[in-house]
Amino acid sequence: MTIFLLVACSPASKDKVESTAPQCLKSQSKCFVETKFGRVEILFNQEKVLTEIPFKIYLKVAQINKAKEHVVKAEHEVNKLSYKISQVKSYMEGREMFMGKIPVFFSSSKQGKVMIAETLLGSCSAEKMVWRLWFTLFFENNNASISNIEDKESLQETFFIDFTSSRF
Repeated sequence: MTIFLLVACSPASKDKVESTAPQCLKSQSKCFVETKFGRVEILFNQEKVLTEIPFKIYLKVAQINKAKEHVVKAEHEVNKLSYKISQVKSYMEGREMFMGKIPVFFSSSKQGKVMIAETLLGSCSAEKMVWRLWFTLFFENNNASISNIEDKESLQETFFIDFTSSRF
């Protein structure tokens, strides 16, 4: 009888939503964002985001353009120019309900082309909530010999995506 009571009183286990490969959420407004530097992909490690359960966000550089308009150099040097993401500043906020700004800290993965953040969302009274995830990407020149960049502001891009979370 004691064993039965212990099993009956244990907390209900939540369905496992973590996936093996990063993926785009069905509720995500955009999976790819076209920046002036190229295409950036935003992926999650779960099929859906549940509140109060940690999840990972992957920021992947799918394709980086050679940004010729940002360089004042001889034409033969421009073709050598390429960029990489040097820093990401990011935060989440409720799109329709103010829940504060939740900072999201990205770090480089071992592969180098993917940046990863682990975070979680607090639960609110609404069963479903739409979140806005803001990104400011800072790019740097991969080729150290070419350094005549017009201005630092031209080396950043800000954008957002929306996604939905649920309580269960």
